[in-house]
Amino acid sequence: MKKALKFFLYIAGIFVAILVAMNILVPVYVFDEPVPFHGDYLHNPYQDIDSTWWKCCNFHGHTRQYGGVTNGRNNGNEVYDSMYRMFGYDHVGISDYNKVNGYEEGRDPGFIPAYEHGYNVWKIHQVCLGTKKVRRIDYFFYQTLSHKQHMLNKLGEQNRVVAVAHPSFVDGSYNVRDMKYLSNYKVLEVLNGFVNSPEHWDMALSNGHLVYLIADDDTHDVLKVNDIALRITYLNAKENDANQLYDALLSGKTVGIDFKLDRKETMDDKVERFKRDMPRLNHAQLNGGRFDVNVTKPIKKAEFIGQNGMILKADCYDANDSIFNAAYSIQPSDQYVRTVVTFFDGTTMWLNPVTRHESPVVDKQRLDHISYLWTAVLWLIYAGIIALLIKMARKIHAE
Repeated sequence: MKKALKFFLYIAGIFVAILVAMNILVPVYVFDEPVPFHGDYLHNPYQDIDSTWWKCCNFHGHTRQYGGVTNGRNNGNEVYDSMYRMFGYDHVGISDYNKVNGYEEGRDPGFIPAYEHGYNVWKIHQVCLGTKKVRRIDYFFYQTLSHKQHMLNKLGEQNRVVAVAHPSFVDGSYNVRDMKYLSNYKVLEVLNGFVNSPEHWDMALSNGHLVYLIADDDTHDVLKVNDIALRITYLNAKENDANQLYDALLSGKTVGIDFKLDRKETMDDKVERFKRDMPRLNHAQLNGGRFDVNVTKPIKKAEFIGQNGMILKADCYDANDSIFNAAYSIQPSDQYVRTVVTFFDGTTMWLNPVTRHESPVVDKQRLDHISYLWTAVLWLIYAGIIALLIKMARKIHAE
């Protein structure tokens, strides 16, 4: 019995040592101060969209894997696919934990190899799209800004698109203040089936990080009416083709929908309402400094939001008004303007921002640099601590 216990403790010790090693062997990053959007050129990602091209997509959802250890509940591949097809989705994405699920390949012409990276205790996760290789390493314990930036950089080397996933999910995950400095990720999961994260998005945008939104169900049980068709990404792409979907995501030709949830309705009723009541964006165009938005359903409220999440303008309408248009004249002091449209059934439509730049060449800023000096100092401290712990362990063992 004692031998078995010692063996178990030995194996557990090795496992914990590996987790600790992964957590500490990360370079120290220093960050430049961010530069907010500025300049006379206004960039509008929707200027040349075609309103007949919208593709209904979900990129974040889970099937039952690893014998049910991960949270996929009733989501077998066939059930998962058929439920989303029933709602009329063009792109059905599966992002199992640390594993690419190839079920949709051949079924979905826009198949994108994807997975959700991360198994740390703080739910600091990323949705990886266009995966070349699954990254098995994660930082299980507390993560500093350096850990988060290093992981985004490494994932960026192995994936076409990396999205920061559900940053508001738990305290200690991606903090709002992190978004001031983090860069080198492509999109932000602003709308998620569990939690929305507009504060994180506004922090990033207010500090000049041009990151566009993505909206996902983060599905864990497609048979529940409150777990499917909640947060939807619409991509403006002519064809349901992987490269066109990537291009739309990266260029901001995306609209996020927060679809009104009715927990009392049946799944069949929800499908019918989804197909009947889903709003669409007809256009969102800049005419000089005036930003005009036109949608397919009457507007209850249109909000134009700017620096630090400040509401620049909010227009409210009565149901009898039947208003389909909203507009805002962008001021010289506005560094970015994003739009949220609320409809009378409670559904909201989220648009990507119009941003200021010095020229039509829109560059995305990078703020991170590895400090080799501070990395060496920190690793020497770690080495000293480890040596001291080994010495103490040997002394205890000898006694």
